[in-house]
Amino acid sequence: MKFTLVKGLDNKFTLAFNSDLEKSKKLKAGVFFECEIKKKRNYMFHKKYFALINMVFDNQESYNNIDHLRHDITVEAGFYDKYINLQGVEVKKAKSVNFSNMDNIEFNELYNRSIDVIVKYFKFKKADILEHIQQYF
Repeated sequence: MKFTLVKGLDNKFTLAFNSDLEKSKKLKAGVFFECEIKKKRNYMFHKKYFALINMVFDNQESYNNIDHLRHDITVEAGFYDKYINLQGVEVKKAKSVNFSNMDNIEFNELYNRSIDVIVKYFKFKKADILEHIQQYF
């Protein structure tokens, strides 16, 4: 069961949404629970990342598939898992940017490193990327 919590100035956590209140009623009072704290991802920042990928895709000629482009940028940015395939070759598979797979801190690092990769391989200027990204989302 997942809840969204908010920390108050008194250092106490409370439920952030009324919908979580209904779920919490199913838990017994006086019982200890363990929780893992994750900072919620920013949906608009998620959209900005995909706007970045779309902007690059629209302004390059090497890739015919946007998913391949995103995969390669993600891997080059250092966000991948690797394994050895049946032929004994090491394969790098891009990490998922799904909200449940990557927290906000890691996603922010991916975004920043992706810009560095784009500057390096596609010869765009970082200032131009930051200026024009707004047009894509």
